Amino acid sequence: MRTFSLGRGATTPPDENDTTPDAPAPGTGSTTRAAEPAGAADEAPGPASGAGEAGLPAAAPVDAGTEGDHPADVRPGEDGPRPAVRRAVLVGFALALVAAVVCGVWWNGGRAAEADRAAALEKAQAAAVELTSINYETAEQDVRRVLDGATGDFGGLFAQNLDSYISLVKESKVATQGEVTGAGLENIDGDTARAIVAVKATVHNQSVPAGESRFYRMVTELQKKNGEWLVARVEFVP
Repeated sequence: MRTFSLGRGATTPPDENDTTPDAPAPGTGSTTRAAEPAGAADEAPGPASGAGEAGLPAAAPVDAGTEGDHPADVRPGEDGPRPAVRRAVLVGFALALVAAVVCGVWWNGGRAAEADRAAALEKAQAAAVELTSINYETAEQDVRRVLDGATGDFGGLFAQNLDSYISLVKESKVATQGEVTGAGLENIDGDTARAIVAVKATVHNQSVPAGESRFYRMVTELQKKNGEWLVARVEFVP
């Protein structure tokens, strides 16, 4: 128990069992205790039991700060939204690439189909002109040209009657020249196609030496072999 008198500097010596530090007397040269922030004394750990340093001030607590204040927690290059943005860009690029490939395949496929249709129609028109353009002076070459572009029933039938047909052309001195006046592809399915061709032919022979015009409509069936369209059947229709 400590008692104080009202006089200046009069104090009762501290009890040996009292661990509360005393304020240093003026002029004794003792270091004045630094002011502690409020609540620091409660947070600082107390002295070990039985230690003889009860009069020393408690150490100020170390402010650990928040988790985000530690430099070690800061990871350079890991900005929050950037990984997600990069993923979105990569996904967008991949989708654009797939779309470009699909469009390219579709476009090339469309071009190939259109080219195939054009080739079939062109062959039907060429065959119609060859059939209606025969000259008795070049009969063998003209007939051979027709036969080279034929297949199936038409090719077989033409080959069987080749010699008789040439003889008839020469005897009658036939000279005809045909031209296409209209043509259209009725359908095409894989390696087969069907076209309708209108032809105007100017015919000269012994009966009509001055020549006359004749008009034909042909339904031509075609078949593709080794990438080439050939005439498989020809039918003259009204």
